[in-house]
Amino acid sequence: MFGRRAGRGFTLVELLVVIAIIGILIALLLPAVQAAREAARRSQCVNNLKQIGLALHNYHDTYKVLPPGRMGGDDSVPSGWPGSYGTYNKVGSSGMFCILPFLELKPLHDAFGGGDPPLFSAVPGWDTGLTDLRRTRPEVFVCPSDDSEELAGSDATGNYAFCAGRNGPPSIDTNSVKWHNTGMFMYGFPKKLADCKDGLTSMIFVGEVIDVHLVDSMNCWARCDRHTNNHRTTVNPINQPPKTGTTVDLYGLMVNSAFGSRHPGGANFLLGDGSVRFVSELIDMTTYRALSTRKGSEAVGSF
Repeated sequence: MFGRRAGRGFTLVELLVVIAIIGILIALLLPAVQAAREAARRSQCVNNLKQIGLALHNYHDTYKVLPPGRMGGDDSVPSGWPGSYGTYNKVGSSGMFCILPFLELKPLHDAFGGGDPPLFSAVPGWDTGLTDLRRTRPEVFVCPSDDSEELAGSDATGNYAFCAGRNGPPSIDTNSVKWHNTGMFMYGFPKKLADCKDGLTSMIFVGEVIDVHLVDSMNCWARCDRHTNNHRTTVNPINQPPKTGTTVDLYGLMVNSAFGSRHPGGANFLLGDGSVRFVSELIDMTTYRALSTRKGSEAVGSF
């Protein structure tokens, strides 16, 4: 009389409906999670640039000049060259190397033999030794959103490069490109903050770069070489892919000297006043190039 009634389970159709609903919820949630992660990575990138900016200003307070984009000379040096190391040493270390002590990385700086102050001082063994040190990749020079490889040959890569100015590809004129460009960081000839007549709030100091392990867009934090390592310009738009746009054949490399990032729609830039701005890849090119001119008196609109 009192037989037990069998329990009723899910049917196959009901189970499939539940699975479909869960799949839809995950699909709706995933973009939000990815956006949150990118926002966190972008925030870290901004923080890295702010640390670099603070280091540059502390360097200036200490030595009364900013570091040059490249400490040493090259195959030739122009008249008035202030450095002690010209065609013989050809020291290729960058201004990023110079500011290591102001980024709490003085032990790394001293291990290279940077000297104090490091202006125009040779780095012992730069070209032939210290391989392990050259492979060191400080986190402050790395954007979390970038997917570049950690090494380019024997040197550690970095995602931030100095802005030399608006003179770049297709020119190969060493005078206007290397020594006397329109920006604040070039070969030798260190600049003072007072040299930026257009105002520090509208002057690009450092910007993001991508594909930094590839030879045509290489960016090794400790080095400086024309149109690649720590020597970028505003000739091409932001996020111009490597080997495209306005290029120059540089010893077999097709370089375009462009800034760019893996953040959607633009890239982060450190300005002369220490602030960091996200600049759209659609920025008007006249405005963009004016941001890399220290005393052009151009009118810089909103950006």
